[in-house]
Amino acid sequence: MKDYFNPLFTLIIVGGMAWCCATQGGISSSQQEAWVLSLCVVGVLVNGALALARAFTRQLSMGVVVWAAVYFVLGCCAWTMRSIPPGIEQAIYDAQRQSADQADPLATDAEGESLFTRAASLGKVRDVEHILNTASPTTDQIARAALRAAENNHTAVLKALAGAGLSASALVDGVPLLHAAAQNGACEAMDWLILSGARPDARDASGSTALIQATLSGSLPAVRLLVKRGANPKLRDEDGKRASDYARTSEMNELLTPAS
Repeated sequence: MKDYFNPLFTLIIVGGMAWCCATQGGISSSQQEAWVLSLCVVGVLVNGALALARAFTRQLSMGVVVWAAVYFVLGCCAWTMRSIPPGIEQAIYDAQRQSADQADPLATDAEGESLFTRAASLGKVRDVEHILNTASPTTDQIARAALRAAENNHTAVLKALAGAGLSASALVDGVPLLHAAAQNGACEAMDWLILSGARPDARDASGSTALIQATLSGSLPAVRLLVKRGANPKLRDEDGKRASDYARTSEMNELLTPAS
């Protein structure tokens, strides 16, 4: 196997690919990821070509050809990863960030989003901290960034915003942060908010509770977490319905029914 398979070289390649997939962005990480992915592609293809050459010149077993094919497939996967364009929100964020030194990171666009809120939405903790330290956002701007972080389950961002004065019970346009997290099944963010002082039974402007929102989202883990943290299934919304009335599965209904 050593004639056509280099474990150390392959480990380096796979490790580089994993790093590119797992890294959470701070500022200017995209170029680094592109370079590492390109290196992975070249390394995989070269290793595959060498394995294939040895298969023909030394007339080794069919296994050599199989390993060569594996290397080529890995190379194609790595190239595909490198070629996939970023999501729309990530692309907008990158475009805004390129002019961050000249533009106001707190200025909102036509969608009501700013570099600050997009950084929070994408979990860019270092960028959020940088804006907190340099731009001095208002309490309302911090709350709006927290709403986006709660929706996307970025607890680290919420912690950074809490250090700048964020209240876990903050409302944004009548919506508690806990409700925003519950609507998206963001369990880690929900748990952090409750442990930081958010009331599990707080209501939004329409009288709905976080438990009702979690049930509407169909997230069983979110419902289970809220019940564990003391949310009351008996509370009704403005339509007179309890959370159990919105249950989509028997398991969720059983979880909500005993206390009702």
